[in-house]
Order: sequence, then structure tokens, then C-alpha cells
Amino acid sequence: MRALFVNTPFVKHDSAGRTRTGPNAGSRWPWTEQGITEYACFPFFMAYAVRYLELHGIDADFYDAVARKHWDYRVVRRTIAAATPEIIFFETSTPLYRTIAELATWAKEQLGARVVLVGPHVHTFAEQLLHEPFVDHCVVGEYEQPALEIARDPKNAKKLYTFKHLEDINRIAGTNFTPHRPLEHLFSYWDPSMQTARVQLQVNTSRGCPFKCTYCQWPKVMNNGTYRAREPELVIEEIREVVQQYRENYRSGTFRLRGTVREIAALRNGYQSLTRTIKNSRTRWKGEIGSIFFDDDTWNLGPRRVSELCRGLKDLGLPWTMMGRIDTTSLQLYDLMVECGCVGMRFGIESFNQRLLDNTKKRLDARVSLENVRYLLTRYSNLEFHFTTMKNLPGESEEDWRQDEILLKELRTLGEKSGNRVHWQNSDCVAFPGTELWDELVELGKGEKLLDFDLYDGNPSNDTDLAQSIGWLGRDYQPTWSKYSKHGQPNDLPEE
Repeated sequence: MRALFVNTPFVKHDSAGRTRTGPNAGSRWPWTEQGITEYACFPFFMAYAVRYLELHGIDADFYDAVARKHWDYRVVRRTIAAATPEIIFFETSTPLYRTIAELATWAKEQLGARVVLVGPHVHTFAEQLLHEPFVDHCVVGEYEQPALEIARDPKNAKKLYTFKHLEDINRIAGTNFTPHRPLEHLFSYWDPSMQTARVQLQVNTSRGCPFKCTYCQWPKVMNNGTYRAREPELVIEEIREVVQQYRENYRSGTFRLRGTVREIAALRNGYQSLTRTIKNSRTRWKGEIGSIFFDDDTWNLGPRRVSELCRGLKDLGLPWTMMGRIDTTSLQLYDLMVECGCVGMRFGIESFNQRLLDNTKKRLDARVSLENVRYLLTRYSNLEFHFTTMKNLPGESEEDWRQDEILLKELRTLGEKSGNRVHWQNSDCVAFPGTELWDELVELGKGEKLLDFDLYDGNPSNDTDLAQSIGWLGRDYQPTWSKYSKHGQPNDLPEE
């Protein structure tokens, strides 16, 4: 049984006919930007599922059309058809649903493939999706085990799987459980929020997040509110192996300019050409991994775990960056991180307004957040800091955002004095399906207005009605259900 996991590219056209592109699988907040994006996040859910099937003797692979820059859906169809899959798993985000439905219908009718929908969109709409003629199975949550059951016995597999997750994410049959990585496309995976050297190796050290922020989708709809961390020594082992394999394969010429004529031409001549990309980023010789990006929901949890990771990273000697919270690491532990090669930190700040943080149940002290940021910006130099912030949070006024913007600009100036680079992205808070904010808006009777999936786009310039949807909760908004979240208090926090 040949199984193919597909990452469909996010392509659309604005009212002026201009092309906009962006990510799908691997993105917590799918978005588009005008023109052709260089951004490509590694699709971890897909990659782990492929490896899980491979370890159990199933012929499996994934096709990442975003990383391969297949922005023409005709090319996407030809590439899928050439793989001759018997089962196709489409990772489905809300803004890509209509496109994936069309692609899945084609795969069912033209290829005779069994179609499985996985990914965050399935959580809320599985029952409806199973009535569609192009859908054979739906999987809610992580999908390694369901994918294996479907691939082994598709006729007798269940139509719907809900949160059937691996208990041990460290080892499978005694083997370090690492994601499938197509080394020939490794250079394409690139998060430009940090200008670290390419090849930029994207790595997960955990799954999920203990916190219950009401706007956040993945920790609930994919991980079922649980947090699990990988053993630090296995993470370091994975990185060492990828570094060595990439070097050996490149030197042997195994994947030098592999691909179709169209792909190679795209790399040489078009699609934000590789030459310009190399010039604008600090790119090492392409036969070497240049840096590491830890793309966890929350990387810096558990002081002992973080310390062990740091010691292993120091031995590796590669610069690295991470994504985390500003309040879960002791100030002293940041010293160890920087000493061991950390050159950039990404933090989910959202706002410095305590009322707005409380309204989203982020469980973050705004005063501590601001103090910790100031500490980092003045203690270290030659580092890069990226803050994710939001506007149109529940109960927010225009003055609230102006005050946050003033603080962010002050922090940028403060960081520059120490030679640090400080920047932030600011996106509208949008109620994605499955989040607590979505549930609140549905209870308010706004469910029908939320069902135009084409409007979901996390780009900061999104000016659709959906970008203003949180405002429907009212300026005097008060959180509902509990002090924390209807999903409970933060759980599975590492004790040490």
C-alpha cells in the first residue's frame, strides 16, 4: 500500500489579480503575502507520520509543494499523479479547505485513491466532512497510529479517529523516533524571522503546550491539551545524524539539483531566485547545516531539560534560535542558553496589557513579561529578538494597541543600544475553529459568519471582516467558563 502525505500550497489572488502565497502544513497561523514567499516551515506532523509508517514496513512519503515551490496547482496534480499513491493524506488547515476539497475530489475521481483528511480543520468539522463523497477517513489530532491502521487495512479501518496518540514520542521499537526528512529539499525550509545561516535545520523537542490560551489552535485541536517532551539526548542525536547525513549526501552529489526541469528552472531563474536568497541571508556552504531553529509551541519548559539541551548544543557548535514564553525560564538559565550558542529568541508576547492577557487566559504577568524582556535586551548583545503580538484582542481598544506599539518601539531602541536586533509581527486575533474563542462566538450566534473559510488569513495586512470578528465579543468583554479556560488549568508542566 503506497501512502502519500500532501502539503498543499496556499495560493490565492487578491481583488487586483495579484498572486499571494503562503504555508499550510507546519504553520500554526496560515497566511499569505503578495508575490512568492520564501518562507517554508517543516511539516512535523506529516514527517513523523511518514517515518512511523516506514518503521512499520509501509511504503510512505510526503510531497511538500510549499518547500518545492509548486505554486501552480497543475504542477501539484501532476506531481501527485506521478507518485501513484493508493492512499493520500491531505493535511488540512481552515483557509485551505476549499482548495484541498477540489484537489481531493480530483484524486478520488482521476487516481482512484483513498482520501484521508488530517490536520487542524478536521477537529471541528469531521462529522460533516465524512458526508463528502471525496472523503474516506478523517483523523482528529496527531495521526501516526490512525495512518498506520488505515494503510494496513483500509477497508476495515474506522471512518473517524479522534485523538489516538502515541504515548511514547521518544522511541519506536527501541529506535530514536525522528521525522522523515527529504535531504534534497532541506535548504528550502526557511523561517526568515531570524537571519540565521542556511541551511536552517528546523527541529521539534516537544509536542503541545501546557497553557490554555483561548486563541491558540494547535495545542487543543492537534495535541488534545497535552504536553510531552522528548529526551534531550535523543534530540541531540537527531541533530548530529542529520548534520552528518546532509554533509555526506551533498558531497556525494546524491541530491544536487534534483527535481523536475520546471523545479530546477524555478530555482535558477524565478520564484524569488535562490541567488537572491543566498545574497540576503547568511548562507554557509550549502553542504553544511548552518543553524538550528527549535520550532516548538513552547521550547523553554523545564530547567533541567533546557540545561541538558544546552550542553548538547554547545558540543555541536551550531548557532540556534528558539520559540518560547518569556516567563518560563529563569534569568540565570538564559546565560547558559547564550553561552551554548543561542543567537535568537522568539517570544509570544501578544500584549503588555494585563487586562487583554487575562481576557485570553494566557496566564502571563504583563509586568514580569516587560521586565524580563528589558533584562534580556540589556544583559546581552549581538542577539536577535522576535516578538509575536496581536491586535483586536478580546476587549481591546485602539488606545490599548497604541500603548503596546509605544512600548515595542521603546524596546527596539533599548535593544539597539546593546547591539541587539529587535522586531515583531503583529497579527489580528482570529477565532480559528476549535479554539475557545471560536466556541464563544458560536454561542453568541456568529457561527454562520465564521464559515467563510476563504477569509482566514493570518497576514498582518488582512483587512477582511473576519479580522474584526473578535470585536463581536464587545468592548466590555469578560472571559467565560472559568478563571483559566474551559479546558482547565495549565497541565503537564515539567517540574524541573
